[in-house]
Amino acid sequence: MRILAVIPARYHSQRLPGKVLLPLRHKPIIQHVYERARQVFGDECIVATDDMRVVRVVEDFGGRAIMTRSTHTSGTERIGEVAEKLIYDAYVNIQADEPFIEPDQIRLIVELLRKYNLVSLMTRIHRLEELLSPSVVKVVTAKDGRALYFSRSLIPHPRDLPLTSTEVFARHGYFRHIGLYGYYRSVLMEICGLSTAPPEEAEQLEQLRWLYHGYSVWLGETSYRGIGIDTPEDYEAAEQLAQTLL
Repeated sequence: MRILAVIPARYHSQRLPGKVLLPLRHKPIIQHVYERARQVFGDECIVATDDMRVVRVVEDFGGRAIMTRSTHTSGTERIGEVAEKLIYDAYVNIQADEPFIEPDQIRLIVELLRKYNLVSLMTRIHRLEELLSPSVVKVVTAKDGRALYFSRSLIPHPRDLPLTSTEVFARHGYFRHIGLYGYYRSVLMEICGLSTAPPEEAEQLEQLRWLYHGYSVWLGETSYRGIGIDTPEDYEAAEQLAQTLL
């Protein structure tokens, strides 16, 4: 199976414009992501962006980049455009703002793609703060790993236990969704053409569109939690982490 790693890198992010070009340990964030992806994919790796500044930076450090339309509303749509131009059996969507991503996490996505046509990752939640935060996307799966629902709310809700009880975690398994995706080309082209869905509009989660239209998303479990950079505060924290992790 021929698989292309694609790093969607939109320049004009809402809370931290140009974040993928910010430096960490004398390299732009996008370079750290790219180099970690290359540990798994070698030369089968490309950055998909909407801004020539990103293209120039990627090419300056020896990477591959492609310009895509600025009208895409998600990384999945941006990769769909890449798939129109570069034909592979499958594509892996790697977040451009995660410089600490673990290559083993990417390898897990590749392993899942050997079995399923639409895959992602999850990690166990151990802290009440995460469990209750609407910025943390929770997922509930069937016993075979197929996603039943994604939500910003607490799912499943522990009806008979107070949320302050540590038993909540012992009795129920709670999982955080990790936004790393793999898609067969055929499925990718189909989901890029789907209409929006009511649950998606309510929660602002694109994967609910796929479930709504009858697609299955298969989840693998990882211990790596992911550290995305969305705000100036996130970037400051990343600068501290970079001293030991990069």
